Amino acid sequence: MSYVVTGATGQVGSYVVDYLLVQSVSVHVIIRSEDKAQSFRARHIQVTIADLTDVENLTKAFQGAKAVFAMNPPAYDKPDMQVAAGNVSQTLATAIKAAKVERVVVLSSVGAERSTKTGCILTTHRLEEALRESAPQVVIVRCAWFTENWLAAASAVKAGHSPVLGSMLQKLDRKIPHIATNDIGRVVSEYMTKPQDNVDKLVIIELEGPEPYSPNDIAKALSDVLGKSVPAAPMTDDNIRELCGKFGWPKITVDNWIEMVNGFDDNTIRWTEDSKFVRIQGKVSITDVLKKSLN
Repeated sequence: MSYVVTGATGQVGSYVVDYLLVQSVSVHVIIRSEDKAQSFRARHIQVTIADLTDVENLTKAFQGAKAVFAMNPPAYDKPDMQVAAGNVSQTLATAIKAAKVERVVVLSSVGAERSTKTGCILTTHRLEEALRESAPQVVIVRCAWFTENWLAAASAVKAGHSPVLGSMLQKLDRKIPHIATNDIGRVVSEYMTKPQDNVDKLVIIELEGPEPYSPNDIAKALSDVLGKSVPAAPMTDDNIRELCGKFGWPKITVDNWIEMVNGFDDNTIRWTEDSKFVRIQGKVSITDVLKKSLN
């Protein structure tokens, strides 16, 4: 029986694969293109080429799976990212149920319990709702702000394209929980392979890093890594729209992104106070992430 990983070419999925291989279990990845298939096959990983809206091929891939890692890949370039997320969520749920998967581990986000005012995070709310009862055991991993979200701005500073660390978060001294994708991959793989008796029917994890960071904290860490002073500077909504426009994102995606950032700034998006949830603290710091990426 194999462990199936969706989104295996992405930041989180690739770490999930790495950590599963360390455990010497059979791994099966689902990717959208043949281009990267050989790199997985060279590591003795089974590959299925399928889109996450292809219910027939997903069902076949999920059959016999010990556990499935399910995620909703960002659809920033789609005409409506929320519609796209809904389609993927429903397809995953249908395929998981049809294949009678024993356990599904779901990539989600802080704030996913909310159905409004969370922008991009609403896609994870849709995924949670669709998969909550899709398997006998469902583990939802709600992640803090990805530490890697800072890498594009940090790289621009290193390359000399910007003298400041551009921050979409407006409150430069406000600390929020962060989490590195390495830690996410580790925790996901651990919950995919835990013995059946050690996992409840529904587990909701709130996953954060070793400490919370403010934009000024990130700028200080970047300054230390680069060996020069780099201040943080808030980006206006117009700045964000201009940047996202360079990516070719449609207006509705940019609106979602800005609503999400505002939600972090005004504390709409935050950890719950539910004692039934499992709070886990990761190990990877912002300095670790910056050094790996920039050095």
